[in-house]
Amino acid sequence: MQNIEIFLTQYIKPDEKIILGCSAWPDSMFLLYKILETKYAKNLIVCYFNHKTRPETDEEEIFIAKLWKKEWFTVEVAECDFEKIKKLYPSKSFEELAREKRYAFFDAISHIHNTRYVLTAHHLDDKIETFFFNLARWSKLTGLINMTESSWSILRPLLWITKKEILDYLDSNNLEYKVDSSNAEIEYTRNYIRHEIIPKFSEVNSNYKNNISKTLSYFEELKNSIDEEVKKFLLLSKWNIFSIKEFNSLPSFMQKEVIRYIYYISNNKSTIWLSEANIAEVIRFINWKNNKTIKEIQWLKMEKDNLIIRY
Repeated sequence: MQNIEIFLTQYIKPDEKIILGCSAWPDSMFLLYKILETKYAKNLIVCYFNHKTRPETDEEEIFIAKLWKKEWFTVEVAECDFEKIKKLYPSKSFEELAREKRYAFFDAISHIHNTRYVLTAHHLDDKIETFFFNLARWSKLTGLINMTESSWSILRPLLWITKKEILDYLDSNNLEYKVDSSNAEIEYTRNYIRHEIIPKFSEVNSNYKNNISKTLSYFEELKNSIDEEVKKFLLLSKWNIFSIKEFNSLPSFMQKEVIRYIYYISNNKSTIWLSEANIAEVIRFINWKNNKTIKEIQWLKMEKDNLIIRY
């Protein structure tokens, strides 16, 4: 099992504050209990985002507050009216909106406390679920890999630990946690994948989680290798520009990967909302006859200036 203190020592200075996104459910409570055993316990800021969508959320908030009084870590709480927000963004799912608001909260707390890192309790089962979720809706390698131990300000110490290991540890040590009743509702796509699809793999190979983990590590190496080739192309210029002629000399696959990489670095190391159609659209834009035009997709912005592209 991952040694949490050793993991944190790689990133966190002894006197540096760290944020833990905590839901009161098994995964984040496991990580919280583990951090409390380390020298970083005194540095901890526990952030609870109350979605106000279930009767248990207020109970979870009280539970964390009681533990705070016992352990004396810092607690920050926020809440949101998702019924109103959903009306403003009808095309987005609850999961997407909840994640956006939750991470906006973490970002605000990071600025208040001047912290560099937010810890989340994503584990191996989460990583595998997200792989299948993104695979089903089309994704490039970035989306299939989906989670790494370190990504910008996010640290994920539990990616090599399974849900079963977490529950076994909590139960064998009589450590309290809460359970999200909505996790059993299979009308949510991710829950359907979790409860109805992924368990079938155990009928094929009982070691499937370890094998999929190895495959994802291979994908990560492949992506990193492709990224290095893309960087070599982009580094031919120092000022975030590239030659259209040089771009068109690349193989079709590498042209797509250049667009994917620029989008990735422009959107906080994420390719969410980047579709195959978007990539084709950008490539058409690069080759349009108009010499003074702009293309924007999310935070990606490209400007065409005669024979060069600025991004």
